[in-house]
Amino acid sequence: MGDRQSFKLQQARDKHGRVISARQIGQKPELFTRPLRCPYCEHEVIAQPEQPRISKKGKPFTRGAHFALAKEKEKGRAAEHLSPCPLRTDHTVHAIARASQGLAELRSGGLQLRLVLAPTSDTKAPLLPPAGSPILAPPADPVNLKIHSVDPALPPAITSAARIAQLLALYGDDPENVEHFTVKHPGLRTPVPWTDFCFGPEPGHLTRLYQQLAAGTIRHPVAVLGQVTQIRTTDTTTSCRIATNIPTGLSGPLAHAEVYLRVGSDRRPLLEPLAEGARVLALAAPDVAFKLWKPDREGLGHQVVLWPRAHWQIAHWNVDSAGIPTAPRSPSPLSEPVRPRTRRRSPSARPAAPARPSAPSHRPTPAPPKTAPRPPAAVPGPPQPAAPAQEVVPVPEAAPALPAVPPPPVTPPPTAPVEPPVIPPAAPPQPVSPPAERRSRRPSFLARWRRR
Repeated sequence: MGDRQSFKLQQARDKHGRVISARQIGQKPELFTRPLRCPYCEHEVIAQPEQPRISKKGKPFTRGAHFALAKEKEKGRAAEHLSPCPLRTDHTVHAIARASQGLAELRSGGLQLRLVLAPTSDTKAPLLPPAGSPILAPPADPVNLKIHSVDPALPPAITSAARIAQLLALYGDDPENVEHFTVKHPGLRTPVPWTDFCFGPEPGHLTRLYQQLAAGTIRHPVAVLGQVTQIRTTDTTTSCRIATNIPTGLSGPLAHAEVYLRVGSDRRPLLEPLAEGARVLALAAPDVAFKLWKPDREGLGHQVVLWPRAHWQIAHWNVDSAGIPTAPRSPSPLSEPVRPRTRRRSPSARPAAPARPSAPSHRPTPAPPKTAPRPPAAVPGPPQPAAPAQEVVPVPEAAPALPAVPPPPVTPPPTAPVEPPVIPPAAPPQPVSPPAERRSRRPSFLARWRRR
């Protein structure tokens, strides 16, 4: 960025280790004891009171009170925070550019984030940047030429946005520091200020988001920076409140609004990693935007709600007691429901399917037994071999009730057709006995008339 003194410190430590604010500069008597040092390293800093200045274009302005690094004693060496101080602006900004896959570009006036998002929040779509998206070649900068990869836990767009938010928070979200960052949205000719892309965490800053949503003037995806203060889970939804007490300019219960992240029961894993006290950066998508919810019941205020659908819409991190943030993280990507589909393909009705074609092979076998019942009534001996055939036939008919045992119905069919041919030869001799019965009967009238 060239100018190492561009970012102004808003906090420092005095001789006794007490943390003081830039608002205390210029008060008499002074409420701190010199010498002053950086709040995160041992580099000496000096207090700069509020002063009127004139810009390069000749416009007067007032430079706010801040702390600046003391000049180095060696000639030709600029003042720089000691390693590993998190306020090493150049080091942090260069690291963001290296890990952004070309989306964060260093400019003479600061860092510009190119917000390249997937056209849809569908989890099946490729991660950022999408395949075939028009990405401009990085400028002739040795930092941008060393772009390699980014942490797989977060896509580069939200990773860069989260790290920029962390850096600005370390400097107290000073407006002069925020001006060094801009965001380039696809479809917009000129970049937009950081404050028109990331809203929060100040309530007054979120008021502009509420007003733009109410007027419907937002034309590009925006982000909200907040802190988790409440988490509620029901049978159908999970709600996470990240901002509250947003002035709306209305009266009564509508005087203040709140910001929520909500997901349905099918997307609970997106909010499960969040805990109360965590910092959150929620990013809208081209097809999923922040919406203003106006309740029907009286006594409830308005709510700014985002229903995230992809893991790359949420970044969260924690801050220790010293104010140093941890590395940003995001929830795990949502996986496709593969297991339920495999279970549907193998239902219990499939084993019964092969039993149906086997039924015709068993049905023709009962035909011979239908004529066989007459012989068993007259001759009990021969029907004995046919009796097992009659007992085997009903068994396959009851087999469909047991679909888990397909082999038994297949083995009986060969035995059934073999036994019926054996039974017919035994049947012909049986008609020999009926003539004897006919001889014993009395001759008819015609037969007696012929005898005469």
